[in-house]
Amino acid sequence: MKGLIIYSSKTGNTKHMAEVICQEISNTSDVDLVDIKEYKNMTESHKENYDFILLGAWIDRGTLENKAMKLFKSLENQKIGLFATLGAMPDSEHGRKVIKNLEELLKDKESLGQYICPGLVDEKMIEKLKGITGMVVPKHVKEKMIETSIASRYATEEELEEAGKYFKEKIEEFL
Repeated sequence: MKGLIIYSSKTGNTKHMAEVICQEISNTSDVDLVDIKEYKNMTESHKENYDFILLGAWIDRGTLENKAMKLFKSLENQKIGLFATLGAMPDSEHGRKVIKNLEELLKDKESLGQYICPGLVDEKMIEKLKGITGMVVPKHVKEKMIETSIASRYATEEELEEAGKYFKEKIEEFL
């Protein structure tokens, strides 16, 4: 099987996750790893040479960030899996909402499932959150967002390897 892993990474969290997943599944599949910007430059005939796609992104407002979402919506007739990093723990309330949102995206696709890992929130984003004023975001919500962002962390190598094993198993089911 030939696969393509595409990732969108703002701070390096998702790129690292993509690399670990690629390494894990390369034992059983021929896999190419590309940044989302590189994917846009690929020819249509090259894009059609893949049996499956894994799309990775950072989470923005509970779902895939904008570039990854646009790409996801353009993918048709493909086995597809989603992976993501977010500035909260996967078992938190926000993490559970993200999982549900990703599952909803995959419901009409030939799904390889979804997997999320924690990711460190960029300091610039934390400062931006602190600067929010007015009624755009209720004060208690803003405070929770800042608290969660400050507590964010990189995924451990074990967490990333689990993501790789997860997709390896899903892909092997299709072999």
